[in-house]
Amino acid sequence: MSSHAALAYLRLVKIVLSLENQAPFRDLDQESIKLLEVIALGELEGTPLQVTKAMELKHIASPASIHRKLEALRGQGLIEHVFVEGNRRTKYLKPTELALAHYERISQEMKLLAG
Repeated sequence: MSSHAALAYLRLVKIVLSLENQAPFRDLDQESIKLLEVIALGELEGTPLQVTKAMELKHIASPASIHRKLEALRGQGLIEHVFVEGNRRTKYLKPTELALAHYERISQEMKLLAG
């Protein structure tokens, strides 16, 4: 494997694994990390994920497991429940500043690798 792009990608994977081995991520399994990524992508795209929609993410885990993973993410301070426009019936999931800082750090590492 001599492709510069492949080596850069593998260096990035190494960095991400290293960051995920630090608190609070080291206490999360891969399904929880994937769920956090889906929540963060929803926030980035301006379409925050509803809790009920999160429960339908069967490609990540069963609804019962997703519920436990959401509670673990909330307990680690990585997500929060929010209500939009006074509607208290629908809960949305939002990454916290701690989670966003994690993705910002990964972004900075990507810039360094591309540099």
